Amino acid sequence: MSKTLDLEEFRVDVPANWESFTSQGYDSKAGGITNGKDELTYDYGWYSYDFKNETTATHTRTSTIIDGKPALIVKPIEKGKGVIGVFMQVDSRNKLSLSGKDIKNEDTAIKIFESIKF
Repeated sequence: MSKTLDLEEFRVDVPANWESFTSQGYDSKAGGITNGKDELTYDYGWYSYDFKNETTATHTRTSTIIDGKPALIVKPIEKGKGVIGVFMQVDSRNKLSLSGKDIKNEDTAIKIFESIKF
């Protein structure tokens, strides 16, 4: 990872060719990061998606700690086919989900997830 992107509510480390973008959030802050091929989108707010539909039948589900906070990382069992993402309870109200679909370089996505800082 060669640069840090400040996405206002949190920061992530990404390869040099990744850039950030913003989206319209209705009850949250939304946007994403991309290298032009793979795209990860985020939702930061009260109702961020917790990956409850990504079950152990189709995904690996790993509980971990990122920046001192509990996190859930999901990735498809069939590499590159399906949702890969991280969900975090940031504080008593706010949550963060950062995810992508059919991501070719899953290792880079996981490194980005693990680099999240608040």
